[in-house]
Amino acid sequence: MIRQYHAHTRRQGGHNPYGVGVISIGSIYYLQDDYYWRDRFRGSPTCRNPWIVEAFLNGTLGASRRNPTSGKWESCFISGRSDMAIVRSLRDGRRATVAVRVLILHDDNALWAEPTTYPSLPSPRARACPPAASAAPHPSAPPAAPVCEAA
Repeated sequence: MIRQYHAHTRRQGGHNPYGVGVISIGSIYYLQDDYYWRDRFRGSPTCRNPWIVEAFLNGTLGASRRNPTSGKWESCFISGRSDMAIVRSLRDGRRATVAVRVLILHDDNALWAEPTTYPSLPSPRARACPPAASAAPHPSAPPAAPVCEAA
């Protein structure tokens, strides 16, 4: 699964040196209407409309850069600072933009088609070291005779 990298610290879980987000692309959720979350007694959720996560949008940093010609402040888009996701309905093909915190809320309440497990991440130190040479022989090499040691 493709996940959101360099996510905000609130959207990460546990020890996470690469900043991988908890929501993966391709996850299927049963999105509930607003009144479900605002209802005091909630009742049972409606699990008829599955939605799949397609992409994460770049985050907008408001008034972050000053334009030298006009002298006005401008907003810019920053990758990895996403708080919005694009989801598509698997029932009728509609697309919608949803906050990542809403998807996390659905994940916490088990409103998914299948659980999204958190990936096992490699150690950052392991990436800095070159990979060890493989001990496997070349496929075109003849098989070696077994070595038996005498006692």
